[in-house]
Amino acid sequence: MEFNATFLISAISFLVFTFIMNLIFYKPLEKIINERQTLIDGNYAEAENSKNTAAAIRSDRDKKLGDTLKESKKIISDKVNEANTNSKNMTGEAKNYSAGQINTAKENLKNEALKTSDEMKTRVKELAEIISAKVLGENTSITANDTELINRILN
Repeated sequence: MEFNATFLISAISFLVFTFIMNLIFYKPLEKIINERQTLIDGNYAEAENSKNTAAAIRSDRDKKLGDTLKESKKIISDKVNEANTNSKNMTGEAKNYSAGQINTAKENLKNEALKTSDEMKTRVKELAEIISAKVLGENTSITANDTELINRILN
C-alpha cells in the first residue's frame, strides 16, 4: 500500500468535513437534543411534584371526609338520643295529663252518680207516698226509718 498525497488530502478533507459538520450540523442538533432533554426532565420533575401534591391533597381530603363522617354520625346519634328523650318526656306528660283527665272524669261521674242516687231516693219516696195514698186511700208520709229501709233496698 502506498501513502501518497491523495491519501493525505483525503484525510485532511475528511477532518475538515468532520469539523465543518460538527459546527454546522452536530452542535446545533446536540443543543436541540439537550434542550429537549432538559425540557423533558423538567416536565417529568414537575409531573412527579404534581403527583405528590395530588397524593397529599387526596390524603387530606380522605382524612377530612373521615372526620366529617364521624362528626355527622355523632350529630345524628345525639339528635336521635335527644328525640328519644323528648319522646319519652312527651309520652310521660301525655300519660300524666290523661290520668288526670280520667281521674277528673271519674270524680265527675261519681258526683253525678251520688246526685242521681239522692234524686232517685227522693223520687222513690214520693212514688211510695203516692202509691200508698192510692192503695190505702189516705195520705201517708214516709219517716226517716222508712227512708233508711228504702236506701238499703236501693243499694
